[in-house]
Amino acid sequence: MARGIKDKVAILGMGCSRFGERWESGAEELMVEAYEEALLDAGIDGSQLDAAWFSTHYEEINVGKGGLPLATALRLPNIAVTRVENFCASGSEAFRGAVYAVASGACDIALALGVEKLKDTGYGGLPGSLGGTLNAQWAATGSAPGNFAQLASAYRAKHGVSREDLKRALAHISVKSHANGAKNEKAHLRKPITEEQALNAPMIAEPLGLFDCCGVSDGAAACIVTTPEIAKQLGKERIVTVKALQLSLSNGSEAGHNSWDGSYFHTTLGHGAGHHGGPPALRRGWSHHGRARRVLRCGGHYSLPNRRRPQVLRSPHWGLGDPHAL
Repeated sequence: MARGIKDKVAILGMGCSRFGERWESGAEELMVEAYEEALLDAGIDGSQLDAAWFSTHYEEINVGKGGLPLATALRLPNIAVTRVENFCASGSEAFRGAVYAVASGACDIALALGVEKLKDTGYGGLPGSLGGTLNAQWAATGSAPGNFAQLASAYRAKHGVSREDLKRALAHISVKSHANGAKNEKAHLRKPITEEQALNAPMIAEPLGLFDCCGVSDGAAACIVTTPEIAKQLGKERIVTVKALQLSLSNGSEAGHNSWDGSYFHTTLGHGAGHHGGPPALRRGWSHHGRARRVLRCGGHYSLPNRRRPQVLRSPHWGLGDPHAL
């Protein structure tokens, strides 16, 4: 029986690069930038790392395949490096690998690092789909804004939410996010916006306007994890531990029949987070889809004035390999 990972792993150090249009830096420089900050925050040096997990999705225009790009850029001490990718959850996968390694006892200290160099793709937004030959036959084509716009519209129709209320809820999220960015010297977008600006912005995919859609950035982030006992030995006092960590991926069945109305994610967890030490709240609707937060994460800061109070789906994202999430 699964015993879970609750409080078995501590965050020893975190670091990230400056996000934005980093034309002056390659992916390697961004990795070094994040890594050095994480080491400084952890209070260790690279020789103390036992293993590393490396996430990047668009490797064709980025660092290439395999774990060697991370090992080479950071001059790691000949340790195992595992390269992972999982679309928007690529950073979560790197973090998950490092956390599970420590929780299992296989490693004392592990590194998770993710990087993307999206501005070098030549696209104005995200590059085209890399889903393989089968995915094109099974899933509907579309852009990220277009796909999530359909979810927002279906959610609104199912729960009787007016367009005005939905747009205002989305505007609150955008205003909050830009206010946070204005205070963060490493953020890509650092200008506050008003609710009226968000409401009156150009439409990208109804009902999502310009400020409801994620930007495209270059950036990297790193996390070093260990056991709480080792963290204490290293002098850490206010120790942050991992309570639960889980992913849930679609099996594609939504596109195979008409019973799914598009108003929710059927990948919301029914048992996984509970088995990994998560509280009941985790079992009510976390999805690995990073950008879904723009559409459905309304309950955290602004509650839709819906008489039936539909369940709010929260979509956390560690963001180690996804600049949009930071």
